[in-house]
Amino acid sequence: MQTSCVPVWDRVRKLLAQVDGLDMRKDDCVIATSRVREQGLDQVAEAIVILVDAECFGAADALMRMCEPEVRLALVKQCGSKCTERLRTCDDEKVKNSVQRALDAAAQNALGRSDVVQLLGLLPLCSPLMRKSVEGLFPLLNEDTVEKLEDDEFAGALTMALNRIQQMDDPGKCLRELNSLLMIANNPQACGLPRAMRMMRSLCPVLSQLSVKWREDAAMVEFLAKLTGMTWREPTLQSISGIPAHARAEVLQIAVELAASSQTTEECLNRVRGLAALSDKIEKIDEGAGKGLKSHLMRVVLGWFAQWSEADYGACRGLLLETLTNLELGLQPGMASSISARVSVRGKPTTMLAHLADDFRQIVGNGDLRKAALLIRAAKLADFGSLAREKLIGAVIDKLSEAGYKAELRPFSFRVLAEKSTDVEQEEQRSVALQMAVVLTAAGDPECSQLADTIISIVFPMPQDPQWAVQRLIGPPKKNIVGVIPSPMIYALPLLCSPGHSAELDVILKMDGGQQLVARTAVDGLLNGTWNHAQLEFLFNALADRVDLGPALPAIQTTVRPEVGGKGRIEQVLDGAPLTDLKKMMSWHVDLSDTQIRHVRPWARGWRFVWVMFRAEPTRLRDPELFSILKDSMFLTGVKAIDAAAADGLRGGADELLHRLKFPWAQEALVAMRQLQGIQVNGTPLLSDGDLHNVMRAMFSDEQLGRDTLVWMGWVDDSATRVALHAVAAHALISLANDVSPCRFYPDRPANHVVGGMVRMFEFRVMRLLKIGKEVEASMGEEAWREISSKFPLRRTGMEPGMG
Repeated sequence: MQTSCVPVWDRVRKLLAQVDGLDMRKDDCVIATSRVREQGLDQVAEAIVILVDAECFGAADALMRMCEPEVRLALVKQCGSKCTERLRTCDDEKVKNSVQRALDAAAQNALGRSDVVQLLGLLPLCSPLMRKSVEGLFPLLNEDTVEKLEDDEFAGALTMALNRIQQMDDPGKCLRELNSLLMIANNPQACGLPRAMRMMRSLCPVLSQLSVKWREDAAMVEFLAKLTGMTWREPTLQSISGIPAHARAEVLQIAVELAASSQTTEECLNRVRGLAALSDKIEKIDEGAGKGLKSHLMRVVLGWFAQWSEADYGACRGLLLETLTNLELGLQPGMASSISARVSVRGKPTTMLAHLADDFRQIVGNGDLRKAALLIRAAKLADFGSLAREKLIGAVIDKLSEAGYKAELRPFSFRVLAEKSTDVEQEEQRSVALQMAVVLTAAGDPECSQLADTIISIVFPMPQDPQWAVQRLIGPPKKNIVGVIPSPMIYALPLLCSPGHSAELDVILKMDGGQQLVARTAVDGLLNGTWNHAQLEFLFNALADRVDLGPALPAIQTTVRPEVGGKGRIEQVLDGAPLTDLKKMMSWHVDLSDTQIRHVRPWARGWRFVWVMFRAEPTRLRDPELFSILKDSMFLTGVKAIDAAAADGLRGGADELLHRLKFPWAQEALVAMRQLQGIQVNGTPLLSDGDLHNVMRAMFSDEQLGRDTLVWMGWVDDSATRVALHAVAAHALISLANDVSPCRFYPDRPANHVVGGMVRMFEFRVMRLLKIGKEVEASMGEEAWREISSKFPLRRTGMEPGMG
């Protein structure tokens, strides 16, 4: 041993000299005259740690094998997990295999002695083959063993015992061992209530699985049912008060789970009613445990309202309602007189729940799953909604299965089992998938939405699928008020946008190409004056915050005059067909009721522009002469660019060439969209809050555009507006200061490439030229003012920066 660990030999020798059973020879060899037991284990463990640290793995292995197998678990615990793991995974294959054999031998020894504690501790260290062998031969638990185990050891031992029982092929032996475990759990002297409840919770699913495994054996199934009846140890006030406070909540929760999983409806209800009667008594000795019990019980009863069969629900509806009411009002069974009056006075939801459950069950029974999903979403009772959703999901999965699909929510999966042969059958199959995607979307649950998204991506992957889906959901078009049959999409879109079809619209927008189809249809209908004001309100409320109209709007044609540096400015807007189409909207004079439009933040690109076009009439404007300005082609180009910038603070305005607009097209469009009376949404300026901030970010992403904007803001007549604009500009500069993402106008430069110069010009104009520094500081806040000043210190020059 000395030759393999010379650097640490002296330290190791002194330790081993103290251990009985180890003989130190003159040649410094260590001979084990007998295996080391508990005495001397500390010194051996310390020596092994020293040897492992010195990478003397062979010597460390030799010392481990000199110890009795029954103390090797204690040895590795004293050595520590890090030391043991280094020894088990060292590069020396011979040593690594030797260590593994020593640990396997210790486990084999513990198995022979039925030492459950040793076995559980050694099992993670065993080789896969030994672990499998130990799991198959794990000793039967008895009362003495259970009493000796700590809680974590008990949990591990129970799991091992149940795994072994489930693998048994001998029904008789399996039943004997299950019966033995249940006898332990039902013996208060051998097993305390917390441990007994944990045992019963673990045993219930095993009994259920074995009933399925041996379902052909009637006698076996009958006996398993008797054993299942033993998985109930009813808590009493005395037993609950006799256990530690920290264990009460767990015990009561398990009790509710076991009661709810009883074999018959009558047994379920009786056990739950018994626990409900106990809840107020428990609350007096432990308020938290009592309230927790009530909460678990109410959830179970709420679930029964939604999930029980019609026969069970019909027979027990009154008792369910009484039990729920008792839990809510703190009543005992038999004290439910004038319940309806008390519920009405106290505003409890029991009566509403009963009607809700009745409606839900009837709707599901009629097969109208979409309506059931909407009912759940609208329900005020969250617990009922979540449990009713489980029943709904089950019905959806059944419908999909009938159509040739296989779907599961937990674990999550969806696939096509069998494609139909004829075109008509394939259409019907896809129709079922579409309808179920709508149902899942309507439920408003994240898990349901995930399954709906998967159905859509697998069944409807093609660009033409959204149009097929719309026609399937809405049906063929009907004649409008003047007797003309519109195109299918023009007819369908307002219906999809109506409040009653929100789930269908969600599904269409989730499809590949759905957003583009809706945007094209919306622009087509808007340009041609197809819809009345009610239909337009539907469109704005349903689409304005989620569908980008930008790519679908006609592109305004311009000519650009090159300037020094090759940048170029828009010299002329060509009054061609695209602009003519856009101007059509100003002639429809649609009387949109802006009070009915939700001012959702933020609107997507294009919707502010459309709103200006529809609302721009002389009678709506403070200054009627502005109507002629709004019809100017250059001005409309500015409005379109400002709208895009307002919709997107990172990229907006780039495609519309906002930075190439000649002064002051963009600035005049900005003030018009922000201030014109009559071009507001539900009393709110069309550009406000985050919209105006986004526009300012775009303005200060280009040097010339930013300078033009700062000069223009100083010319604004109204002092309050002038201060407000400078405050918004300051916040936009702060947000741009640390933005190093690609600039919207110049992708090869960072977004903040001109911010420094803009800030210096901003401070010069605010502090020296306009002298509105205090007003701007008050508007934007002292902290924000200090932040912008600290980022870009003012250069003390007498001339405006960049304006020489």
